[in-house]
Amino acid sequence: MANWEDLRIMDVIEKIQKEEIVLPVIQRELVWDEEKMVLLFDTVLRGDSFGAIMTLKDWRGKEPLFEYRPFIKDYTKGAFIFSTKSEKLSKDISYVIDGQQRLSAFYIGLTGSYNGKELYFDLLSEWDKEDFYLDFAVSSNNLKKQVDISDGNGKRRTLWYKVKDLFSQLKKAGGQYKFVVNQILYQYKDNNFTDEEKERIRENVDIFNTQFLNSKNLGICEVMINFEKDIYWNRRKAVELFRRLNQGGTRLSALDLMASILKSFSAENEKFLYEDIKEFSDIGLGQDEIIKYVFLLQDNHRKEITDIEKSDSDFIQSNKDRIINSLRGVKQFLKASGLYDFFAEQKPSVIPLYFIGYHLFHKKSVKTEDIKDYFRDVEKNIDYKLMYRWVYLSLLQKIFRRRGAGWIAYKTGIRKILEVLKNYKDKEFPTNEIFKVYIDHPLHFKEEIDENRLDDYDFDFLMYVIYGKKFRKEDVDHIHPYSILKAKGYDPDKINTVANYQLLDYGINRGDKNNKELKEWINSLPNKEDYLKRHLIPNNSDLWVSDNYERFLEERKKLVIKKLWEKLNI
Repeated sequence: MANWEDLRIMDVIEKIQKEEIVLPVIQRELVWDEEKMVLLFDTVLRGDSFGAIMTLKDWRGKEPLFEYRPFIKDYTKGAFIFSTKSEKLSKDISYVIDGQQRLSAFYIGLTGSYNGKELYFDLLSEWDKEDFYLDFAVSSNNLKKQVDISDGNGKRRTLWYKVKDLFSQLKKAGGQYKFVVNQILYQYKDNNFTDEEKERIRENVDIFNTQFLNSKNLGICEVMINFEKDIYWNRRKAVELFRRLNQGGTRLSALDLMASILKSFSAENEKFLYEDIKEFSDIGLGQDEIIKYVFLLQDNHRKEITDIEKSDSDFIQSNKDRIINSLRGVKQFLKASGLYDFFAEQKPSVIPLYFIGYHLFHKKSVKTEDIKDYFRDVEKNIDYKLMYRWVYLSLLQKIFRRRGAGWIAYKTGIRKILEVLKNYKDKEFPTNEIFKVYIDHPLHFKEEIDENRLDDYDFDFLMYVIYGKKFRKEDVDHIHPYSILKAKGYDPDKINTVANYQLLDYGINRGDKNNKELKEWINSLPNKEDYLKRHLIPNNSDLWVSDNYERFLEERKKLVIKKLWEKLNI
C-alpha cells in the first residue's frame, strides 16, 4: 500500500532536520555536484516539475527495517556519516528510496553548504524572462558583479544574497515576503536601486517565497512495510523498489545496486565498502572491484543482482579481516616487485590483483594476521617468483586486455583462471597451469620474450619496464625522426615501430630535436652517455645515421629484449 501527499519544500526540510526523513543504509553517498543543485533550484523558481519523492514508512516502537543515517547539511567531499542501529524506533520515520539527491540539494542549498561554499541567489535576476541566476561561492565577493542582460543588449549589475539567509528570514516572517523585501532594501540602501531594480527584488523574493515556502509542490509517495512478512523479505522488496526506481535520475551501476543489497543485510557492510577498503583505491580497487573480489573469493566469477543472498553479507562479516589483509598482501607484492607505480599510475586491469589476493586469502596455512606480510622476504618465497612471472608475462602480452579468439579478459579470462586457482588453494601458485590455459585456448602467448613480437607487446607496460614511470602519449617520440626516414622512402610501418620509439619531453621533441639527424642530436648533448643508457640506444655512432636505420633497428631490438629479460628475472 502507498499514500500520496503534497508538501511544501519547507515542510520537508523541517522533517529532515527532525530526522523524520532519513537515508537508509542501502543509499549511496551524495553524487550531485554544484551544477546539478543549481539547476534544481532554477527549475523550482521557474515553477517546473522536478519529480516526486518515494519513501518507505517505518513505525515507532518497531525494530527498524534498515540502519539509517541523517542527511548532511554541510557537505564536504569525502566526508560520510555512517548508518546507526537502534533496537526500537522512538518515532515514526520515512526512509528515502528515491529522491536522495534532490532532497540533499534542497537541504544543503536552503540551510547548509557544499565543500565550504554556500548557495547565492541574484535578487536582480530577470524574473519576467525566467532568467534566474544562482551559484555556489565562499563569499559574494567571488561572484560576478555584472552579467549579460537576457536579450544580449548590454550588462546589468547583480545583488547576490545567501539562499539560506533568505529562507530563514522568510520563515521567521511567516511567509510575509514584503517585510523581508523591505529589510533587504534597507540593508542595501547605499546601492541606490532604481525603481525597476526594486521591482525585480520584490518579484524574485515573492517567487522564492511562493515556491519554497508556500506551494505544495513536492509530492511524496510513501510505501508501507508489510508486517505480515519477515524483515529480510521487506528489505529485499525495498531494494527491488530502489532498483526499479533507479531507471531514471542519477543512475546506479549494477555494482552500486549490489552494494545496496549487501548493506541491506548488514550496516557493517557500509563501513566495509566505504571506509575499510579506501586504502586500496591507489591500485585501482574501489567499491565495485571489491564486490567482484568478494564473489571471486567464494569461487563465483559472475554473480547477478538477483543472486545476492544474506550468505554473501555473512561471508564479508566473517572474513573481513582476512579479506583486508589479503589485499594488503597484494600491495606488498606490488611494492616488492616494482609494479606498484605501474598499477597506481597507469591503472591497468585489476584481474591479476584479484587472483594474487585470492591465492593469499585461501592460504589456510597462513594466519590471517600474517597474510599482509606474506611477501616480506621474497628471496625465499616461491609463490612470489611464480606470481611475478605470471603477472609480468601476462601484462606484457596483453592477456588482461585481450579480446578475440573467444577470449574476453573480464569474462572468459576470469572464469578460466579461477577454474585453475580454486584447485590450488594452499598450494604453490599454479603459473604453468595458467599458461597452459592461455596456450590451449588458444591465445597468441609464449613463455619466452620474442624479439619478433616486440610490436605486439603492450606498449604502456613495455615503456614502463624501460623507463619505470608514467608517461604522456605526446611524449612518445621517434628516435630517428619520422620526416627524415619518410623522405628516404621507408614505409610508415617500419618507422612506427617499438624499436624506434623513446620517451622524450614533448617540448624537446618539437624543439631542439625536431627533424635533426639522430647523430647530430646525440652529439649536441652534454650528457650523451646517460642519454644512450636511459633510452637503450646502441653505442655505435654509425647507427645514429639514418642511412643505417635497418641496422639500428636490429641492435635496438636486442637492447630492448635484453631489458625485458632482465626485468623478468630480477
